[in-house]
Amino acid sequence: MSTIPICLLAIAMLVHHRAPDLQNAMNHQIAQSICYAAKAYALNPRILAAYTLNENGNYNVGLLKPAAVGYDAGIFQVNTAIHSNMPMIKYALYPAAEAALASQIIKQDFAEFGYNWRGVAAYWSPEDAKDGGRQAIQYFDRWHSHFLLVSAYFNKARHIINLRG
Repeated sequence: MSTIPICLLAIAMLVHHRAPDLQNAMNHQIAQSICYAAKAYALNPRILAAYTLNENGNYNVGLLKPAAVGYDAGIFQVNTAIHSNMPMIKYALYPAAEAALASQIIKQDFAEFGYNWRGVAAYWSPEDAKDGGRQAIQYFDRWHSHFLLVSAYFNKARHIINLRG
């Protein structure tokens, strides 16, 4: 059985729960974006979904907010100044492009820091993750609780699909 249907159902349920007023088409677009980016960049979709909850837990797709430098945009809150060298940054408010962009950043962070708390926290601040700063640890702790929440949705989706199947 493909993991994509489980992923789509799980993320769609999560997005609907966190943003019940979000248009159904946008809910599905966010779920697809996360699942397909995870597959394209060989990342666990739970990892990506946990980042979206850490960064923009209400799935406000159009959210553009000022940061220390530049702006943080969309469901992954990709920073437009720090990551201006990324080819898709001008599309950061589009879920599919932003999920691909965030996946590239996350892959780079894991390559540099490892698949550990520092690798996760580097998305928020590579400098703070490198130094083991308190805020980096707090970022990881929030991310980890979100990862567990996302995992519960994946378990529900797997159960629903098994009942149908």
